Amino acid sequence: MIEHTKSSPNWSPRPNGLASVWTVILHHTATGGDTGAAVAAYFSMRSAEVSAHVVIDEDGEVWHCVPIERAAWHAGQCRRVDWDRDGKLEDWEQYVNSVSIGIEFCNRGGKDSYPLPQIKSAAQLIRRWDLKCPNLKLRNITDHQAVNLNGKIDVTSTFPAAKLFWFILHPRTPLPAGSVYDALPNWAQKQVDTIKR
Repeated sequence: MIEHTKSSPNWSPRPNGLASVWTVILHHTATGGDTGAAVAAYFSMRSAEVSAHVVIDEDGEVWHCVPIERAAWHAGQCRRVDWDRDGKLEDWEQYVNSVSIGIEFCNRGGKDSYPLPQIKSAAQLIRRWDLKCPNLKLRNITDHQAVNLNGKIDVTSTFPAAKLFWFILHPRTPLPAGSVYDALPNWAQKQVDTIKR
């Protein structure tokens, strides 16, 4: 995995540092022809007022824009989710930027596919973050559409969520013969269902 840094000024402090991170939110660029470098350059402009922690190009190259110790501006106003799964919706759970890491995939949406190197890079990053963030729950990984309030489709149903979870859980194992979905544990299947709807 090739990694670059293109810093964005569009971030806020996390209230509890890495202990604030409970989830990863998946996005797609929804623009044609944009490379990871171009998206990262856009995020680097203060006037954009938007960012993500990383942008992943179709070839799997990664552009780091905001350190995960900070909150990137990727999710906006969202519905409350019980991220800590304690049965209560607390005030802090509505601030999705504060509790999440944002991944931006270079992909127009629609019927565009997500190449395997792109998915493998995302899985590798998520495994890395899982070791650094004490409250990050793999069963909380979802897409922007699942949490936003304006009906935005982001990512689309073409996103290979089952493959993402497979490579998170089995980083050195090839995809299984037959259904990847059926080879996943129940909790991961539930998240795939949420992402693919």
